Amino acid sequence: MNAVAFDTLSAARELEAAGIERRQAEAIAGTVRQATIADREALATKADLVGLATKADLAGLVTKADLAAVRSELATIRWSIGLLAAFMFAIGLRLFGLF
Repeated sequence: MNAVAFDTLSAARELEAAGIERRQAEAIAGTVRQATIADREALATKADLVGLATKADLAGLVTKADLAAVRSELATIRWSIGLLAAFMFAIGLRLFGLF
């Protein structure tokens, strides 16, 4: 993995030039250095990724085309239910002599 270079001396000098005392500037630069090292150690490596799902493993999962087909079928079902409800309402009106 590529190392991120952080020049603590340069950072401390810049902080000092900005008006921060030398001890504080060095402490801040050191803290930032430690944070970058900790972040780098938390990153996953290629070895960490071995054993995760591959494209072949995911082949059996639902695709966007499958979802589009389901949405289309649901729209058809909604229309059918709406027409059925309207038909039943009309029959109810007819039975009670309102139509």
